[in-house]
Amino acid sequence: MNRIGRLEKMLDRISVIFAFLQQDGAMKLDVVRLVRGKSGVRVEEVQEVIAGDIGEMKLKEPTLFVVAGHGIIRKVFHEEDEDGIRRVTENEDIIWERFDRDDGERVICFTRRDKIVLLEEELHGYQVPVIETCLWGVRPGEEILPTSRERVRESAIGLAERFYHRGVTWRDLLKGGKRGDSLAALIAGKIKLVALLCLLGLLVVNYMWNTSVREKYASLQLEIASLERDVSNREELSREMERVVREFEGSGTGRVSVVLDRVAALVPPAVNLDMLVVNPLLKGLEEGKSVVTREGCLELSGVTADPGQVTLFTGSLSSSAFARQVKLVSLDRNRETGLYHFKIWIGL
Repeated sequence: MNRIGRLEKMLDRISVIFAFLQQDGAMKLDVVRLVRGKSGVRVEEVQEVIAGDIGEMKLKEPTLFVVAGHGIIRKVFHEEDEDGIRRVTENEDIIWERFDRDDGERVICFTRRDKIVLLEEELHGYQVPVIETCLWGVRPGEEILPTSRERVRESAIGLAERFYHRGVTWRDLLKGGKRGDSLAALIAGKIKLVALLCLLGLLVVNYMWNTSVREKYASLQLEIASLERDVSNREELSREMERVVREFEGSGTGRVSVVLDRVAALVPPAVNLDMLVVNPLLKGLEEGKSVVTREGCLELSGVTADPGQVTLFTGSLSSSAFARQVKLVSLDRNRETGLYHFKIWIGL
């Protein structure tokens, strides 16, 4: 018989409830708690309770419900008495238990369900996992049911050993019914905490992984946005430079190339030019606006150790035929180097 990974190891505790029916209609309850160890099944506790107080025991382990005492009929049927057997086993108002003898006779213990219906409802209300309901009847000639503690202990151990010998199978769970449903609920309860911890672990890992992915995604999005802005700025700057170059090329600077050669010929040996601009800008470049230049003008700047050389240079420029106007814009001495920096405008 295929066991479910020896799941019965998870059910090492078991309870047996003995409900003793009295002649006066009262009911006496004994609850026996057992535990299975390496040396076998042993009784852990025997407690006498009254109906209504069973919920205080909080029975959550597999429970065998034994109905015993007066009102339970124990009858022997012969093999050919099928009609008599069916009248008992097919009656929904009767609970029964059947034992087959080796000689072919069949012993059936049975009683009316209404004798224990209130107790069954109580057990169901307290969610006591009743796996099996057994009957223990008075034998013919017995007036009082033996209910000594020793007898109860022996019977409880025998029922527990029978339960463990049968074990838990796929058939029990798939078949359903009282036994299958109760066993499935018990097994689910045993593994529920482990499953919840595993699920919690997966959720934590998933949260951390998603958080890391979201952070990386946000970082990549920022980098992409920065690159897009940089590319856009570079494209705008390139277009603006092309526009300025086109306007500057169209301003007619080519015709002053001869003038530039003449200016270079007039530079004194003691003067070093560091900048020469044709048609300098009147104001800085502004995006989307045309270039504004000083047409027909040269701007010179340089450095010399002798300020007299600057005077000589401006004089030479003023007496030249190409210069319409010459203006010394600035002449400043650098205190650290002692050199003079100058700027000159030439109107053509």
